[in-house]
Amino acid sequence: MAQRPSCRGCRHCSPPVDGQPGWCQLRQLAIHPELASELWCHHWTARLPQLPRISDGSAAASHGLNRQLTLTNVIPEP
Repeated sequence: MAQRPSCRGCRHCSPPVDGQPGWCQLRQLAIHPELASELWCHHWTARLPQLPRISDGSAAASHGLNRQLTLTNVIPEP
């Protein structure tokens, strides 16, 4: 699924935290938390995905993260 351009997903913006405004580092502007998902400018650059870090394989097993995704129930057989 494509990411819709907005300040919330921009590499140049620090996202709002605890109701405080976010910050556009490129334009030097505060971004109101309620508007961060609606605003964007022509400098918008997609933020790289941030996945959770798992340092130990045993930690993954204890949290049930060792399961694989399956699409066999969704995709019909030809």
